[in-house]
Amino acid sequence: MIIKRKPHRVPGLNTTSTADISFMLLIFFLVTTSMNVDKGLFRQLPPAQHQPPTATAVDKNRLMALDLSADGRLSVDGKTARMEDMRGRLAEFISKASATHIIKLHSDPNTKYEAYFQLQNQIAGAYRDVRNRLAMSHYGRKLKQCSDEQRQTVMQLCPQRIVEDYGTQEGGRP
Repeated sequence: MIIKRKPHRVPGLNTTSTADISFMLLIFFLVTTSMNVDKGLFRQLPPAQHQPPTATAVDKNRLMALDLSADGRLSVDGKTARMEDMRGRLAEFISKASATHIIKLHSDPNTKYEAYFQLQNQIAGAYRDVRNRLAMSHYGRKLKQCSDEQRQTVMQLCPQRIVEDYGTQEGGRP
C-alpha cells in the first residue's frame, strides 16, 4: 500500500498590520523629534538701486575699519588687533560715536569661516552690550525685558551700521 504524503505548506505570516505599525512609528518619531531652526546673521540690506552709488563723505572719527586677512589676522584701522579684545573695543567705539558710527568690515575672500564668524560674534556681542547699557540707563532693565516700543527706541539710539566688503572690486571680480 502506497501512502501518499500531503505536501507541507509553510504557514503564511499575516502582514496586514505591518503598514499600520510602520505608519504609527513614523508619526511617533516625527512628533517627538525636535526640529532645530538655524538662525542667521541679522543684517538689513540696502534697497536695490538701479543707478550706480554715489560717493559719500564719511568722518574718519566715526569710522572703524576692520580688516580680516586670509590667514585670520585682524587689524583695526591698520593696526594689528586680537580677536578677544574686539568686543570691548567695538562697544567703546559704538558708545562714543553713538548713532552716527560706521563699522567697515573687509574680509579676504580666502578667510576661514571660523575667523569670520568669530569676528561677527564679537560685533554682535558689542552691539548687545551697548544696547543693554542704553536700556538699563533709560528704562532700568535689560533690552530683552523691555517692551517692543522701548526696544525700538533703543534700536534707534544704537542702530547696526555695518558695511561689509568681501574683497571684491567693481565688476564683481576678486
